[in-house]
Amino acid sequence: MRACLLAGLLLALACGGGKGGDPAQPDGGLGSGGGSSDGGSGSGSGEVLTPGGGDWAQYRHDPRGASENRGIFAASEASTLTPAWQTPLELGPYFYTQPLILDDLVIFTTAFSGKVVAADRLSGALRWSRDLGMPVSTDCAGSKKVGFWGSAAVVGDVVYVAGPDGNATALRRSDGSILWTAKIADGTAAGHGEFVQSSPAVSTALGKLYVGVASSAHCDIIGGRVVAVDLGTHAVTTKSLVPAGHRGAGVWSSITIAEDENRLYVTSGNRLGDIGQEPLAQSILALDPGTLDVLDHWQNPTTLENSDFGSSPTIFDAGGKKLVAATNKDGWLYVLRRDSLASGPAWKYQLAVIDPALPDVGGDPTLGWGSISTPVSAGGRLFAAGGRTPQGETGSVIAFDPSTGQTLWKHVTPGYVIAPAAAAGEVLFVESSAPDGTAGTLEVLEQSSGKVLKSVPGSVAIFGAPSVGHGFVVYGNALGHITALVAPKYR
Repeated sequence: MRACLLAGLLLALACGGGKGGDPAQPDGGLGSGGGSSDGGSGSGSGEVLTPGGGDWAQYRHDPRGASENRGIFAASEASTLTPAWQTPLELGPYFYTQPLILDDLVIFTTAFSGKVVAADRLSGALRWSRDLGMPVSTDCAGSKKVGFWGSAAVVGDVVYVAGPDGNATALRRSDGSILWTAKIADGTAAGHGEFVQSSPAVSTALGKLYVGVASSAHCDIIGGRVVAVDLGTHAVTTKSLVPAGHRGAGVWSSITIAEDENRLYVTSGNRLGDIGQEPLAQSILALDPGTLDVLDHWQNPTTLENSDFGSSPTIFDAGGKKLVAATNKDGWLYVLRRDSLASGPAWKYQLAVIDPALPDVGGDPTLGWGSISTPVSAGGRLFAAGGRTPQGETGSVIAFDPSTGQTLWKHVTPGYVIAPAAAAGEVLFVESSAPDGTAGTLEVLEQSSGKVLKSVPGSVAIFGAPSVGHGFVVYGNALGHITALVAPKYR
């Protein structure tokens, strides 16, 4: 489960070191589409693409979750990226989420303090801040401040968040005032410390907001759930992924919405106990967006105890096939046909290895083992990344032919990759971190070749994904230092 990945690492970061441990790393789009682009200048179908890209308004850009901003961003402009704000924004410890980039604002959610923060996109000046922090409690681990591990989502004049207070909350975009709330999780000890770690996926076409529910402590695992909130009535629908009396299958990744298929795609966390008793744990699932009934699924048959799908599902079409991809803590990338999940992988690839000291368990992604990095679909390619490779490298990002799984290129990163990359035009933005937490690097790669166009080193690990929009690239390190870069041509 993700909830227990980062607590030890946070403690070490606060003391200047860095190890993996106990609460977590996070995972966030507007509109009704998504998908792949052909690169920098157009889609071949008359689509007009925005220089620098338009808004990045949900986690992974949009409810379809390809992590691609379909705009113009030439590889030649990567070297011109320079700091956008005279005074860097400091949000304080800790920060695990993907920022949203809008025409006027950049919106952040913070761990520990539990705040939603809006800053001016051009200057970085604070516009408003809303405190939604509330402790999450269990009988075995006590009470702790966890804050946000999921990004916000913006649709029109509304900012949606799923907070540590157990609510889905709608905020007014202009000033952060609360418009409405809906209870989706019970973070009290009586509720076993339920915690929403996934970012809200919002579909105006379906009129719903979707999130997963997971645990906040290893010592008090809950039964995973998927929750839908009606945007008009605020009514809540919930679907448990385990039989009554069972625990496991937490959903701490984010939901992918295929509006054209009338389906949701979901990934679930590890089982607790006999794999046969929890067939929806450690699985890739298709759900009905109205009833949340399970339509199809495939369960990873691994016997590893720690076999979460920490990656969100990425959907794409290739070679006449509708496919879905996700990475697992076991280190493998799995690609399945969306019309037949139960048939198992169409192809798979080992991105990373597990901890050899824990051969029956797996390993901690914040120490560089396995993968929870959500794949990216862009430019007719599938990009996937993870931790320590079978070849002994610290981490890597690989471009695949999405139809066949053929490797197109591989780039060895300075550290392990834990967050999704972000694609725009001809470029791919990838973050990686040193296993001891003492370094984090943003690399800008050419999508077609994997060539490094620019590298921005830092002295702290990075867990939140970068975003790109309106010529800006924005990301934050684990201690809440926000970096905003801009390509002057697209500003």
